Amino acid sequence: MSQTFILEPDIIAATENVMPDLNNDLVLAKNFLKQQSAATGDSLYDHLVDVVQKILSQKPPDVVDNFEQYSWEVKQEKFRPNFDLLNDIYLSPPQLETVRRIDEMFKLVASKAVKLDDLGEEEQELDLEEDNYRPKIQDLVDHNHYFREGGYGLANSECYAVYIAMIMLGIKESVSTVRFFGKIYGTRANYYVAETDLTLEELDRRIREFDLKDMPGEGEGEMEELKPPAEEQQEILGEEEGREPVSKEPVPPKLPPEPKSTWVPPVPIPVERPGQGVNKKVYWVCNRPGDQWICLPDLSPQHIKVARLSVRCMTGDLDAEVVTFPPFEGSERFYLRAQIARIAAATSISPQGFFTFGSGEEEEDLDMEEGGDMQFNLNPFYQGHTLKDLLDSNLTYWVHHGRHILKQGRTIWWNPNAEIEEGLEEEDDEGLPQVEPEVGPNLFTPLSEDARIEGMSAWSARVSSTMCSDRALAIIRSNLWPGAVAYATNGKKSECMYVGWGLKFQPPNFSPLQLPAPQNEYVIGPEVMEMADPTFADEEAYRIAHLPPPPPPEIMGEGEGYGEEGEEDEED
Repeated sequence: MSQTFILEPDIIAATENVMPDLNNDLVLAKNFLKQQSAATGDSLYDHLVDVVQKILSQKPPDVVDNFEQYSWEVKQEKFRPNFDLLNDIYLSPPQLETVRRIDEMFKLVASKAVKLDDLGEEEQELDLEEDNYRPKIQDLVDHNHYFREGGYGLANSECYAVYIAMIMLGIKESVSTVRFFGKIYGTRANYYVAETDLTLEELDRRIREFDLKDMPGEGEGEMEELKPPAEEQQEILGEEEGREPVSKEPVPPKLPPEPKSTWVPPVPIPVERPGQGVNKKVYWVCNRPGDQWICLPDLSPQHIKVARLSVRCMTGDLDAEVVTFPPFEGSERFYLRAQIARIAAATSISPQGFFTFGSGEEEEDLDMEEGGDMQFNLNPFYQGHTLKDLLDSNLTYWVHHGRHILKQGRTIWWNPNAEIEEGLEEEDDEGLPQVEPEVGPNLFTPLSEDARIEGMSAWSARVSSTMCSDRALAIIRSNLWPGAVAYATNGKKSECMYVGWGLKFQPPNFSPLQLPAPQNEYVIGPEVMEMADPTFADEEAYRIAHLPPPPPPEIMGEGEGYGEEGEEDEED
C-alpha cells in the first residue's frame, strides 16, 4: 500500500531558495577572489589576471610546469618603480642587431669626439697625418629641419642616425668634406648616399694609380705573330729545292669566300681622372645607418651612355647583375654611381650668388682645373634674396651649380682626332673628318633656361608657410627627377637633397632599344641560294647539251689508194 506525502506551501518555498543560481554563484566567487590582503593590499583576482596576461603575451612552452615561476615573477615586478619603461620589451633578433650596431657607432663617435675636443685648433691643423684632423661635415640635423618644414626630408630619428654615420665616415676614411646626398630606394634594401671630397694625399694616390693603369706595358704591340715550327721548316725546304712545298693533307672543297665584318668599333673615350668631371666627387653608400660605408667606383663615359638608354630600379645589392640592352658593363654599383652622377648634374641648384668662382675675395683669384673646368666655392659676401624673388615663376634667381654631362659621357669634351692631328702636318689635317665639339650650359645657368616637359616647367616652387612669412622658406621641387628638392631661406641658408627611386621622368612610355638587324653572313648569290632539284628531263637535256661533238668523217687520199693497189699487184 503506497503512501502519499503532501508538502506544505512553506516547505516548497524553502526548497526553491536552495536551488543553485549560476550568475549568483559567479558573483559570489568573484567577490571572494577580490578580497584584498591586509599586508599588501593585492587581491588574488588581479594577480591571476596579470599571470594570464603574461603567459598569453610571451606564449612560452610547458606553461603548466612553469606556472609557479610566472606567478613569482609577476609578484616581483610589482616592487619595481613605475617609470621603468624598458620592462618587458621584446626585441626580435634583427632589431637587436640594429640596436647593437648603432650603439657601437655612437660609442666610436663619442670616443673620437672626446679626443678631438681635447686638442686645440692649431694642434688639429698640425696633426693631419695622425688622423686627428676633423673633416667638414654637413649639419644634416639643421638642414633636415628646414626640409621637414617644406614637407620633405627624413624622419628625425633616421636623420640623427645618418648624421652620426656621416661623422663615423669622416673618422674612418681619408675625406676632407662629408655631405649627405640623399636616399635611393631599392626593391630589397635602400641606399644612403654620402658625397665627399678626398684629402690631398688620398687624391694624389688615386691619381697615381690611375696614371699607372693607363700606361701601356713594355713590349706591347711589338711581338710579331710567330709561325708554327713545322710550317716554317716546310717553307724553308721548299725554297731550297726550288719548288712549292707539298702538303699531305687532302684538298678541301672550294667554298665561298669567308665573310668579313664591315663594323668598325668606335674610338674609346678616355675616362676622366679622379677629382675631375664626373669623378670630381667620391660617393659612399650603405644600406642602414651604422653599416660599413662602401666607396663607389669611378665612372667611364660608356657607363653614363648606357644608363641614359635604360630604366631599372635598384635592388639594394651592389653586386647584383644589371641586365639591360645595350649591355651594361659592371654590377649595380656602377649603375648606381652613373645614376647619382646624372642626378647630381641635373638637380644641384642654389640661389643666385650663393656660390662664386674662386674664393670670392679677388676677381682674379680663379682656380682652373685641367681641361678648363672652373672651381667654385661658397660666396662669403652672399646676403640672400627675398622670398618673392625666390618664388618667382621664371626662376631666374635659381642657378645650376652641377657640371653638365655632355652626350660624350664627360663634362669636358674630348677631341677624338687630337692624337691623329698631333702626328700630321697642316696639309694632311684637311683630309680628316671634322668633329664639332659638344658645348653644354655653363655653370650658374639660371633655371629659366631649362627645357620644358610637355608644356610644364622643369621645376615647381612653393612657400612652406603663408601664415608666418618671417619663418617661411622657398621649396623648389624637380619635375624631371622626382624626389630632388632644394630649399632656401631669406637669409644665407640653402641646400638640396634627393630622396627617390633614382628614375627620371619620361613623358612617353619607355621603350627599350630594338636589337640591330643582323649582318648578312654571305653575299647573296647562286652559291648560297636554295634552288629546286632538276627533274630527269632537265638532267637528260643538260647531258645532251653537254655531249662532246662527234669526230669528223675520214677522207681517203689519192696516194694512199695507189700505194695499196701497187702492193697488191706486186703480190700477184
